[in-house]
Amino acid sequence: MGGGMIGKFVYFWMFLLGGLIVAKLLGVADTASNMIVLSIALALVFVVWNVLRAKSQENAAAKKAASRPKTGSQSKKKKKKR
Repeated sequence: MGGGMIGKFVYFWMFLLGGLIVAKLLGVADTASNMIVLSIALALVFVVWNVLRAKSQENAAAKKAASRPKTGSQSKKKKKKR
């Protein structure tokens, strides 16, 4: 579910509402202006977190593809030239 656009949309709102509920319970978001600032901050955290996670997955896939040995090239011994 989390890989598609709908999953990201659902996770975004779960993250945002969860953060706002926790802030309300802790007494951080007691005014409307604090709620707006906290909503913007949570949205930025979510977006940056997902961008960094996507970049790290992309880099890991590139490293895995680059480190894969070529088939047949290393199994044969090279003959020494005299």
